[in-house]
Amino acid sequence: MKKLVIFLMLISLFLINMEIAAAASLSALSAPSYVNAFVYKSGNIQINWDNNVPDATGFTIQRKTDDGNYITLANVSRNTYRYNDVNITNGHVYTYRVYATSGSLLGEAKESYPVEYLFPSVLKVEPVSDSEIRLTWKYPYSNTIPETNYQTIIERREDGSSTWLSIGSVSGDQDTFVDTGLTEAKRYFYRIRTITTTSAPYLYYPNNSTGYYAITLLKAPTNVKAQITSTSKVKITWEDNSENETGYRIERKTGNGSFVTLKSLAANTTSYEDTSAVNGELYTYRVTPFGKSQSGTSSEEVIVPFLFPISFEIKETYNTQITLSWAYPGSGYIKPDNSVVIIERRESGHDLWEVIHTTKPGETEYTDNDLKPGTRYYYRIRSRFDDDFVTDYFPTANGVSEYTKLSLDTHFYGYAISDSEIRLEWDINAIGDRTVIIEKLSSSGVFERLTSLLRVGSYIDDVVPGSINTYRMKISAGYIDSDYTEAVDISAERINPVKNLFVKSVTPERVFITWEFDDATETGFEIWRLSDSEGIWKHIATTNQGQYVYSDTNIQNGETYSYRVRAVKSHTVFSRFLTTSPIHVSFPKPDGLLVISRFDDALYLGWDDFSDMERYYVVEYKANVNDVWHTLDNIPPDMTMYRFVPKPGIDYTIRVRAYNDNPIYESYSNEVFYSSKIPDIPTLFAPTIVGSNRVVIKWADLSDNEDEFVIYRKNNLSQEEYKPIGSVPGNTVVYSDETVLPQNSYSYIVRAKNAAGLSFESNEVVVETPEEKYFSDVSDYPWALDAIYSLSAMGIVDGDGKGNFNPSGSITRAEFIKLLVASFSFPETPIGSFEDVSVNDWYHRWVMTAYRHGIVEPDENGMFMPNMPITRQDIVYYSVKAIEAAGYKLEQPPLYILFQFKDYDQISPFAQSSFASLYYIGIINGIGNDKLGPLYTATWAEAATIIYRMLQVLKNTGN
Repeated sequence: MKKLVIFLMLISLFLINMEIAAAASLSALSAPSYVNAFVYKSGNIQINWDNNVPDATGFTIQRKTDDGNYITLANVSRNTYRYNDVNITNGHVYTYRVYATSGSLLGEAKESYPVEYLFPSVLKVEPVSDSEIRLTWKYPYSNTIPETNYQTIIERREDGSSTWLSIGSVSGDQDTFVDTGLTEAKRYFYRIRTITTTSAPYLYYPNNSTGYYAITLLKAPTNVKAQITSTSKVKITWEDNSENETGYRIERKTGNGSFVTLKSLAANTTSYEDTSAVNGELYTYRVTPFGKSQSGTSSEEVIVPFLFPISFEIKETYNTQITLSWAYPGSGYIKPDNSVVIIERRESGHDLWEVIHTTKPGETEYTDNDLKPGTRYYYRIRSRFDDDFVTDYFPTANGVSEYTKLSLDTHFYGYAISDSEIRLEWDINAIGDRTVIIEKLSSSGVFERLTSLLRVGSYIDDVVPGSINTYRMKISAGYIDSDYTEAVDISAERINPVKNLFVKSVTPERVFITWEFDDATETGFEIWRLSDSEGIWKHIATTNQGQYVYSDTNIQNGETYSYRVRAVKSHTVFSRFLTTSPIHVSFPKPDGLLVISRFDDALYLGWDDFSDMERYYVVEYKANVNDVWHTLDNIPPDMTMYRFVPKPGIDYTIRVRAYNDNPIYESYSNEVFYSSKIPDIPTLFAPTIVGSNRVVIKWADLSDNEDEFVIYRKNNLSQEEYKPIGSVPGNTVVYSDETVLPQNSYSYIVRAKNAAGLSFESNEVVVETPEEKYFSDVSDYPWALDAIYSLSAMGIVDGDGKGNFNPSGSITRAEFIKLLVASFSFPETPIGSFEDVSVNDWYHRWVMTAYRHGIVEPDENGMFMPNMPITRQDIVYYSVKAIEAAGYKLEQPPLYILFQFKDYDQISPFAQSSFASLYYIGIINGIGNDKLGPLYTATWAEAATIIYRMLQVLKNTGN
């Protein structure tokens, strides 16, 4: 029985396993061996698959759009092997899968490759020239296919042909194609299609066999010229290049307006004359061909500034100059860049007109120089255009005329001879027989005539005791006057004159004068000089109180000079002058070179053997300018060295003479100055430039024999003894101490030094350095912070005293000049004045110091415009002048390095080389948009940055 049970159990297990295997075989439907999908036609993707799947009763087709999910499209019978999906949208990627079905059983799915369905949706065809047609197209806005996955194919057929040719393809990121090399005035048809990485259907846009067409334009005229032929006509000429035009259209644009047609002309015409041109307009011309059904390519545009002067005047007259000015009509939006002005002049009493100048295009002013004083001159102008058309004379052939002013070559000064009398003096020889007119400033602030004089050189005015009186003078001859002298302010107060004025020494480099003064009431001394070549006394310097010496270094060999000195008090009180005898500066070119060196107590002389005819050499010296030559020793021929011990307290001027029995064969070395006198004591002044990290000290050089000056300093908070901190060469009167610390007290003295020893100590000057400044309004200017704070620490910029720097504010011309002078520590020489720079102005000493160093010049009217905002080009120009005045040399690069800037042509000629130099070494940069901004006004931040960069470049390069 057990065996039967076991047998039945085995049979049952076998049957169960058989059922399980049968069920498993029913559920395992295999996938189709392939599924293919491709673009069948527009809006239709066909899917094919292998329908030979065992036990399958049908198939399910599903689709995925882009990265979406699969959706079922259809269920088909087992005998079906293809399906057309007609629900397609342009610009998407479609992926299909198919799986077999059998009742409720689903087979394994098989996917197709993705199908990229894409073709252009817009096409525009337009001609751009006689040989080019441009195609532009678009794809659907909803396109999801990456641009890297497809290309656009361009096809073309010619009119009358049914054959399409593929002429190019572009990547998906391009939407434009220009077909070139075409024939003028011919019709061309175009269509485009798309090839993707997965499909290359022939789905064209437009979806027809015709395509879109365009006709190439008629050929444009070339060599178009517009020539001014009269003051009311412009002649336009061109070359006829088209063979298909029926005419030409002449078009003109006025200013910034639109083109309008002036005239339509017949075919093959090549010229037209515009007789409607109006003075003062900017015209632009072009010529366009046209045909019966074709359009033409317009020619290049030709611009014509149609400008002729409408006014001409003599603007200013001077004794040797006349300034001419002319103007053009219009609002100034155009310039006469196509013409120059020819200026002709005739002197009264002469019939001959001569061309004196031809301007550059666009100029409207000219100054005629080197004229005769008191002479009448006639002027006329005419314009010459680029095409050589020349206008008639303007305003007439007779021109306009004016007299030059009389020349006033005389000094004019005065001084009180009593408490109620002022004596005015001038050069009677320079005046001749002309009338002297003296004017005096009235209490109402207007100059009124005081007196008219003939053939006298002085005038005494009765004044109120203690009053300050202002005078000026001019000369007159009939109805011709001179310019006025500078106004002079003179107080009715006497001051004693200097005494014992004499020329102490003369060398090839300078004339040294000294004087004495008993009182201590003066504030300084004026030094005037008369040179034979100029024949007029000129104020050349003002010394400080207590300075009784002056070294004139601006001398010329072969010139004769006279000097006069007077005491001054508070700018308006003057003594009478004391005058030296004339001194002739004559130093013939030496035949030999003499050099001197000192060792211990002896002087060693060496020279080249500069003579072939000497019997012996004579070493000789003189002790002052009026001394005779004394012999130190006779040296055998051909010997070129000598040693001697100089006596103390003597100023030696030493030379070597090659002696010959016949003086005509004698020759000389150069003269060398050596002093065995201890130098005089310099006078130290209160510094005007004090910063937290820099103090600039200045002194008066009262000696003519120093080799150097030694500067001493002590810290009043931590030192009891003076210590030397530096030295400068002789004749230098300024030292910049850049080793000070903020909020400290320092004392300075200076001593002059030569081989004989050190002078006694100068007076002491105490300086309190300020704390470091911080400005509240510069945080938005990070590019300028280093410059602002560095210049503040150097005492060059101060801010407004309230913690502000005003970085965005405009800086005036005077303010920038102050920065320049303070930066280079130029010795201050506040002598003279301009028409708008007087001794009462805060900037007087800075501007006049810059003038004395050749950095600035007044304009032709004697004006500097100190309170005008300074332009970038003036900053650049004055900076280069200051660099040169300080003894540095800048490399001059070619001007074409500035051509990259769009506004290069706005740089005035005087500033072009300066701009190139500073741009080349990185001191000045552009302002953005490829511009230099030469005419832009500068801000305080910009000015500080330029100064700082300049100092850094000079410090780092040394040159």
